[in-house]
Amino acid sequence: MNIIRGVAFAAALFLSVNAWGGAALAQASAPDVLVVGGTPAGVAAALAAARRGRTVELVARRGELGGILTDAMMDQWDLNLARDGEPLQGGLFTEIYARLGDSFTPAHAAAVFADLVAAEPRIDVVYGATPEAVRTERAAGGRTVTAVIFRGRDGGAFTVNAPYVVDATDDGDVAALAGARYDVGRQDTGRDERMQPVTLIFTVTGVHWDRVETSYDPLRYGAGGATERRAWGYADLLREYRPAAPNVVVDDLNLGHEDGGSVTVNAIDVVGIDGRNHDDLARARRLTEREAPRLVAWLRGRLAGFADATVGRYADTVYVRETRHFAGLERLTADDVWAGDIPDDTIGLSSYPLDLHPVTAGERPAFAPIRHVYGVPFGTLVPAGFENLILASPAISASHLAAGSARVIPTTIEEGEAAGAAAALAMRARVAFPALAREPAFIDSLRDSLERFGVVLEPAAMHVARAAS
Repeated sequence: MNIIRGVAFAAALFLSVNAWGGAALAQASAPDVLVVGGTPAGVAAALAAARRGRTVELVARRGELGGILTDAMMDQWDLNLARDGEPLQGGLFTEIYARLGDSFTPAHAAAVFADLVAAEPRIDVVYGATPEAVRTERAAGGRTVTAVIFRGRDGGAFTVNAPYVVDATDDGDVAALAGARYDVGRQDTGRDERMQPVTLIFTVTGVHWDRVETSYDPLRYGAGGATERRAWGYADLLREYRPAAPNVVVDDLNLGHEDGGSVTVNAIDVVGIDGRNHDDLARARRLTEREAPRLVAWLRGRLAGFADATVGRYADTVYVRETRHFAGLERLTADDVWAGDIPDDTIGLSSYPLDLHPVTAGERPAFAPIRHVYGVPFGTLVPAGFENLILASPAISASHLAAGSARVIPTTIEEGEAAGAAAALAMRARVAFPALAREPAFIDSLRDSLERFGVVLEPAAMHVARAAS
C-alpha cells in the first residue's frame, strides 16, 4: 500500500543533531528517484517513474498536491491545441484532463492528484516540507546532487538521497540551491531583470452565470467567449477601466464557474514583483485585495450577470508566472516557437501562444495570439553542469519570450512525464542525463517509452489517433 506521510512522521524516525541546528530528522529514505514539488509536473514525474518500475519519493511544500491549481485557484487549463482546434497532447495530461475536465475546483484537483498518486505503491509522498539545502560533489561531467535537505513545518529537518533528482518546483528551487546557472525574468534580453506580473485569483458570489454565458459579444468585448464552465476575453471592455494603483494592470478577464455558483476571477496583474520574495508577494496580495472590490463594483453596471456580484474569498497563494530561467543543455527560444520547430529530441508538443503579460504598466503585447505547434527539446530540461538533476517547470532552459508559451501547466506536465521516464531509463542504462541527451539511441529509447504511454511527439500522430478512435 502507498504510504502517505506528513511531517508528523518525525516521531517514527531517529532524531539527531546536525549542522542545521536543533533537532533534525535522520535520513528518511533512499528512493530511486526524488521528485521535489507537489505541482502537476511533479505528480507527472512521480507517476512516470513509478509506472516504469522505480521507487519515488515525492516531496510537496504544502498539504496537498496540485501546485497553482490548488494553492492559487487556477481552475482551468491553458490548452495546447492542434491547428484544427483539437487537443494536441496525450499521455498523463490526457489522463488528468479526463478526470478534471475543462474547468474544476481546487478541491477536485487536489483529490484527483491524490488518487493518482495513491494508486501507485512505489510512490511515497511527504507533505509540508521545503528544500533548504543541496549537497553536491564533483563528477566526470560536472556535479552530482548527492542529497537534498528539507525543512518541515514543525522545524525538523530530514535528508533524502537519490541517484536521480527531478526539480518540479515552479521556481527551480533545488537547481538554484545546487548552484545551477540561471537568469531571472527578462534578464536575457539585456534590459533588466523584471518578471511577468503576478496575480491573486479571487472568487465572486452573486453572479448570474446564465447571463454571462449567453451574452458574450465579440463586437463589444473583443476576442473571447463563454461556456457553461468558463468565460474569457473582455479586453475591449476593460480598456475603459482605470486601476487605483499605478503598478496594477487589468487587461482582460478569465472567469471560472465553480460548482455551487461562485465564479473565480483571474484578472488583476501586479507588476514589479519578484515572485521569489515573500515581502513582494505580500505586497501584491494587499494591492489586489484593495483593487478587487473596486473592479467588481465597476463590472456591476457594465457586465451582464454581474449586477449582484460581490467579492468572496482570495486564493491561498499568489499565482507567479515567471522567476528563474536555467541554463540548460539546450535553450528554447521565441524563434523556435514561432517557427514551429520540432527537434529530434522532442519530448512533448506545445502550441500555446507567446503569452507575455505586461512587465511594466502600459506595455502592450509583443506577439499576436497565434498558435504554432512546436516541440519541447529534452536538453532544455537538463541544467548545464549537472549529471543527475532534471527540471520540469516554468524554469526550464527557455528565453523570457519563449517561456511565455512553455510556462503553461499542460506543457509542464509533459516535461514532468518526460523527466520521470528519463530518470527510469537513465537508471536502467546507468547513465547520466547529459549522456542520455547526447546519445541518439538513448533519446530514441526515451521517445519510444513516452509514445508507448500515449505521449504525442509528432503533430500527424494526433490525427492518426483520433481517426482510429
